[in-house]
Amino acid sequence: MTRTLLCLALVLAACGGGDAACEGDHCVCAANESCSLDCDSGGLDCEMQCGPGTTCDVGCASGEACHVECSQGTSCTVDCNGSTDCNVTCPASGCTVSNCAEGPCDVTCGALGLPTRSGTTATCP
Repeated sequence: MTRTLLCLALVLAACGGGDAACEGDHCVCAANESCSLDCDSGGLDCEMQCGPGTTCDVGCASGEACHVECSQGTSCTVDCNGSTDCNVTCPASGCTVSNCAEGPCDVTCGALGLPTRSGTTATCP
């Protein structure tokens, strides 16, 4: 089992920028690194987990689910791109989620709760 996990870890490729481990459109970013991901249509749902102290930039694929966890990051920018299910957990401030339709898009701002909305953009102050 340990060998399998080690082999899997070695085949994961770095995505976008910074120090991230990705398998298709699923990425986990290391602490204190910038990380970006533009998800491809027709592949896996877009899943990004940003580490503590990171800056995160995610572009979701239209018509697919997109889940971004960046609550411990320093800043986060997500383009939901009309995703059918876009869930973003932001830090308390420094987070903007665009193309986020009310209903299929759920954004939270750290301990503050809900973001400010203007049209299809949600912002955590």
